Amino acid sequence: MFLLLQVIVSLSLGLIYYYHLNFATETMAIFQVILLFIGVNIGMIIIILLMFVIFAYATEKAPKTAMWKHKIYHHFNVYIFNVLYRVKPVIIGKENLPTNNNFVVYSNHIEYTDPLYIKQAYRNFPLAFVSKEELFKYPVIRNVLRGTGCISLSRKAGDRQALQAVLEAINSVKNGQPIGIFPEGTRSHSNTMQEFKSGSFKIAQKAQADISPIVLCNMHKTIDIFKFFKTKVYLKILPLIKYEEYKDMDTNQLSTYVFDKINDQICNLKEIN
Repeated sequence: MFLLLQVIVSLSLGLIYYYHLNFATETMAIFQVILLFIGVNIGMIIIILLMFVIFAYATEKAPKTAMWKHKIYHHFNVYIFNVLYRVKPVIIGKENLPTNNNFVVYSNHIEYTDPLYIKQAYRNFPLAFVSKEELFKYPVIRNVLRGTGCISLSRKAGDRQALQAVLEAINSVKNGQPIGIFPEGTRSHSNTMQEFKSGSFKIAQKAQADISPIVLCNMHKTIDIFKFFKTKVYLKILPLIKYEEYKDMDTNQLSTYVFDKINDQICNLKEIN
């Protein structure tokens, strides 16, 4: 949406200026039109980013599950992290998307941009994430996280706030807001997974929610700068694991079960790439 707006404004102003020059064909006139086109594009990027900041502040206290808010964020998300970052996410398995909001997303974790692309895969759901508390210290990011229902998690051992975050996540799912979790607990910066923390699966169990596993591949390439051609990254939504299917497992068994499903598919995505 924002890219289309940018293109229309840039072309329109370029043509108007060219018309103002009476369709001059001199090299200098053409050069001026090109400079105007580039300048307008840069100006539009700045304006759209300012719109994003204003939207984050203005809508923070609007209902966290309001789909209009999540859909507008989706357009900003695609513009910033697909268009400006030069990334092409390939989303596989859309037929496996849940049919209601009673689910928890579990994913491997490669880079800090992972949640943004997972949000694109679940664009029709008010998905929020359990996020490390450090992110809530930064202006704008803090407003976006709070406004979309993300939950702050302390990673300090024995911190009571971590238990509070788990309880908050359980309540969010029960109240109709699906939650995304990275059970590795930190980024791997590669397609090789780290061991899952089994405690993260208490959220799905206590909420009696379905589990929607998603596999990420090549996400470490999203943060490369000065990309001319778009970088392909892969996200594969795996079949839903119904609560009835895992309700008799303990967290260790469930952690291993989901880990194996995701890890197997990473190997398949490597072969596709």
